[in-house]
Amino acid sequence: MLVTPLFAAIFCLLYVMLSLNVIRHRLTKKISVGSGGDKPTEYAIRMHSNFIEYVPMALILFYFLEVTSLSGGLVFYLASALLVARVMHCCGMANPKQYMILRQAGVLITLLVLIVASASLALRYIPISV
Repeated sequence: MLVTPLFAAIFCLLYVMLSLNVIRHRLTKKISVGSGGDKPTEYAIRMHSNFIEYVPMALILFYFLEVTSLSGGLVFYLASALLVARVMHCCGMANPKQYMILRQAGVLITLLVLIVASASLALRYIPISV
């Protein structure tokens, strides 16, 4: 059974929460487009943007890892790590002064997940006898 669809659904719900957070900030501050120079709104927009910059690529890699029969277990652990990383990043962005370390760790884990997933996939298709 594929685990990527489960994580795609979870990540989609997190994406909707981040979208609603941006909408809430903009409604509260009566901002139509952008952040209007409001720092909390700017942070909410960047949380949302950062999420959409990384998660789709990871989901594509996870799907390819699963359908090429590399390992559903590997995908489960990578997707779980990515979920934790994205939540850490959001917590760090929501409270940048108190939790900057969470933001930094979230980005680092996200990048490590992408590296492991892409390297695992690439190694499957690189000929052994070069």
